Amino acid sequence: MERRAIYRNIEALRSMGIEISDYKDNYEGYYLMERDFELSEVRLLCDAVAQSDMIKEATGKEIIKKLIDTQSIFQGRMLQKTVFVKTAHRIPNKQTFYNIDALNTAINQGCKVSVKLLEYGINHELVEGNGSPVVISPYVTLWAAGNYYIIAKIEATDDLTHFRIDMLKDIYLLERGVDMIFGGINPGQYATAKIILNNELKEHYDITCDISLWQEIADLFGTDATLLHNRNSFESDIKVRIHTIPSRMRSFVMNHLCDCEVTSPKHFRDEIQKMVFNAYKKYW
Repeated sequence: MERRAIYRNIEALRSMGIEISDYKDNYEGYYLMERDFELSEVRLLCDAVAQSDMIKEATGKEIIKKLIDTQSIFQGRMLQKTVFVKTAHRIPNKQTFYNIDALNTAINQGCKVSVKLLEYGINHELVEGNGSPVVISPYVTLWAAGNYYIIAKIEATDDLTHFRIDMLKDIYLLERGVDMIFGGINPGQYATAKIILNNELKEHYDITCDISLWQEIADLFGTDATLLHNRNSFESDIKVRIHTIPSRMRSFVMNHLCDCEVTSPKHFRDEIQKMVFNAYKKYW
């Protein structure tokens, strides 16, 4: 194709509202300025894939390549120079993607499935757990707290439960309809209460701590952490009220025993005191 024909085609595309860069923009060539995914969006997705514990490194590289291919060759070169660091420590399940497809198929068809439950063996391998296999009615797949879950109900039981999809294998669709759920399911509410909060109720905790901990507190608890008074320049301690679940607060306090003190509620302060005393008896 002659050069003038290329220019005419480019102008024709522009006349239809398609944004195409000028050669002077990069001195390399012409490319679409707007795509389904912006460069920054693809970079974000690539980082998410690289950091996912559920995706094996080899599979992650294939997905990242597909994401990069949505961009022009010039933008693709920029992404190819980016290092995507894999920090996964979890044992990968080769069936994870099959599991997702099988469960979504079962949900769409409204049928029960038979599934084997996995757990970690002592040699870091995934093995079939006790009580497996089970028959479940699958209702919703969702992503929460860094994992992919299926909300379901085990056959012959009344309560909803959830399973990590990467801890399942050998999913078989059955010719039996799912058990009906009266009142429906709110996936967001379920994930918050059962997965993120782990069935715990939030409570207010007051602590006194060194001012150096404020950055970590604000980053960890966000707007659930409130400074109770303004610190003057002569004080090194601050008082903070935190609204969170017991396990999360317990973990924070035990990690910073020398730098913070629980002042209320009394039952939680007594619990921490008992934990410290038991630890003292072990190491003294």
